[in-house]
Amino acid sequence: MTALGSPKITQLLPMEHQAGLSFSHSADYTYIDYALRARWEPFVALEQEVTNFVPRTTGDFADHRVAELARLKRLNPDSPDEPLLEIIDGQIRANADPALQTYFRFNDRVMSEYVTVAFLAHALAEASINTILAIGLATSDAVDLFALIERADIKEKWVAGPKAFHPPYSLAKGATLYQTLQHLTRQRNSFVHYKIELEMNGKKTLEGSRLDRVPLQTQLQWIRRFFSLPYDLVSHVRSQIPGYPGLMLYDPTPVERFAAHSAT
Repeated sequence: MTALGSPKITQLLPMEHQAGLSFSHSADYTYIDYALRARWEPFVALEQEVTNFVPRTTGDFADHRVAELARLKRLNPDSPDEPLLEIIDGQIRANADPALQTYFRFNDRVMSEYVTVAFLAHALAEASINTILAIGLATSDAVDLFALIERADIKEKWVAGPKAFHPPYSLAKGATLYQTLQHLTRQRNSFVHYKIELEMNGKKTLEGSRLDRVPLQTQLQWIRRFFSLPYDLVSHVRSQIPGYPGLMLYDPTPVERFAAHSAT
């Protein structure tokens, strides 16, 4: 029984399965789909803001330099200007660093999108493969295998699961599509099962979670790949299994598909 208001899909099996036999299934994964696609436009706006950001140069700190010198002179009336200016100029050089300015301005917002999209994309990818397996096995009179295959790692489910009802199916582990799935899974698990990195007396005691620590522009590129991944995985199944009866994730609008995922 589905919950009140729960989406449901009814389909007619293609002739090659069993003519005239219909089946229906719940489709609550559509809520994950909606939630993921709802993040796309805010993400694009943030991405554009990062791209258009112009860091301040050392010359932009001229007024600050004068005001800070006056402040330090009040605190150190007997000090000559030169050593105080050395301190101020060192601070200005640090604050004028483009990478540092970008980090402090955008890091929290980019990482919020990174975590949110990673969780939603992973959830949708898992919901999708579970749906694919359930329909594929049931329409092949092998539904009893679902409970066994469903417990497998999500990557293995996408690589090997459909072979249980369509042996020619393949997803190469060297393909960009699989590499994005692998990276997404590692990052999602690092957050879900987070462990701190700990040092005691200068010696690393705990390794901690293996989070991806890369420039913000690289994080933005990964977010784009995460957005596209569930839709590209399902498209891959449709291309590998002609006539597959499942209907899901046909419309990723407004998400922009990651073209390299199709090179499998």
